[in-house]
Amino acid sequence: MNFNMSLPGLEAFRIKKTVENGGVFQLHVELDAKPHRCPVCNVLTKKVHDYRTQKIQHSKLFVRETLIFYRKRRYKCEQPNCEKRFYENNSLVEHYQRQSKELKQAIALELIHGKNFKSVASRFNISSTTVMRRFDEVGSSFLKETKELPSVIAIDEYKGDLDGEKYQTIIADPWIGNPGDIAG
Repeated sequence: MNFNMSLPGLEAFRIKKTVENGGVFQLHVELDAKPHRCPVCNVLTKKVHDYRTQKIQHSKLFVRETLIFYRKRRYKCEQPNCEKRFYENNSLVEHYQRQSKELKQAIALELIHGKNFKSVASRFNISSTTVMRRFDEVGSSFLKETKELPSVIAIDEYKGDLDGEKYQTIIADPWIGNPGDIAG
């Protein structure tokens, strides 16, 4: 069965079958076979060792929860002294992941716009801890590591209304005047 439909993020993939099962949209996809470079010896190989089907959670398509069943190839290096087995390169999912790159981007966008962990988790049908891990990954790229604490730290309390709390605490470097953290 061939489809002439192209879906965002899946342009390189051939859609083999689509199924709607209990409100979940399932796509069965694969890439066309092409030579790949061995990650160890850098020699081009086209010998397919085997196939594995990977279930990947994807962002919603057609207002339905979406699962992608990706039939991925494992290649075998043809060099007699190497014979490394490795998966084909793809744009859908990172190594050792079960969520598509597209879903991870959608979660990151929700978090950047200030949504809380629980609401993002329920919207994407994943656990809150998965959302927190994604937040840590996204947030770490924006934070700069503190190599050394200042010689003096100023701690002060003031009246405010952050998160409905009556008082907040500010931690700062008094010599530079930079606030380090504000907590409720």
